[in-house]
Amino acid sequence: MDKKQNTARLKTLENELSDLKIQLEDTHLQLQDEKEKRQFYQQISDFAFAWELWFEPDGAIKYSSPSCYDLTGFTSNEIIQSEGISTMLVYEPDREKYQHFLSGALNQSLVNPSLEFRILTRTKQLRWCVINVRGVYDKLGKYLGIRASVQDITRLKRAMGHISDLERGKEFDQRNKQRLQSQLDLKDRELVSFLLQLSQKNELLNKARNILQKANKEDTDNLQHYLIELLGMLDENAREKIDWNTIENQVEKVHPGFMERLQARHSNISMKDKRLCSYVRLGLSSKEIAGLLNLTPKSVEIARVRLRKKLKLGTSVRLSNYLLQL
Repeated sequence: MDKKQNTARLKTLENELSDLKIQLEDTHLQLQDEKEKRQFYQQISDFAFAWELWFEPDGAIKYSSPSCYDLTGFTSNEIIQSEGISTMLVYEPDREKYQHFLSGALNQSLVNPSLEFRILTRTKQLRWCVINVRGVYDKLGKYLGIRASVQDITRLKRAMGHISDLERGKEFDQRNKQRLQSQLDLKDRELVSFLLQLSQKNELLNKARNILQKANKEDTDNLQHYLIELLGMLDENAREKIDWNTIENQVEKVHPGFMERLQARHSNISMKDKRLCSYVRLGLSSKEIAGLLNLTPKSVEIARVRLRKKLKLGTSVRLSNYLLQL
């Protein structure tokens, strides 16, 4: 080979060497760039609040972020070198559903990529966690496993449980309130029924008394003695006083503190006024109150007008509504 050929061959080798240097430099830059990217993304994962994991396609743990220690009490190396999270951490009653979830995630067959489960930490504390997963692929589409993010939701679960307890407490209070209201309504009806019976009794006696008074005016010698005796008996029954203490006690049971509040707000009213207020508070009509007090309905209406003046009620305020609010 002559000198000219050697020179040409040398030139070619120099060009090839130059190309190789350029390729080597490009490769080195690419590797440096990839290394910096890996360091960047690993740094992000390392300092993530959640516990970040990378599972290989066979289920082996390729990466575990240091935040696992805050949640579990185990270091990243201990997690990676373990046989698996299921046997190491997952609370036994939740292991089956966790393993089923992980298997579905690795096979990319999950419908819901999220699962709530419980773990036992190194110090045997029970904590609620939620895990979210997604597949990892390279630039060419090759399946590299799954990325998982685990978060501690223990406080949220406790808060939800507390809210649930409060709701159950409210429901219980509501049922208890309804029960007490039913009992109160029953007592109210019993008291009103008792008062109505007294009213009807007195009304009947007054009617009988009026009839006998008319018969007594007639000139019938044979009936005179019996009519006088019957009138005397009816007069005695008609004038029989209602035991106000009994009624007042019943009113206090049905509407606790009503008489006390009435007296505190209107210290100028008399005992008769208080009784009238109690009857109106119980929903009795003027006719029914008249039967209780041996008065005419007109007399009761007059008493109600006087009572309104004492209570200083305006024309737009109903007496019954005002007393119901006391």
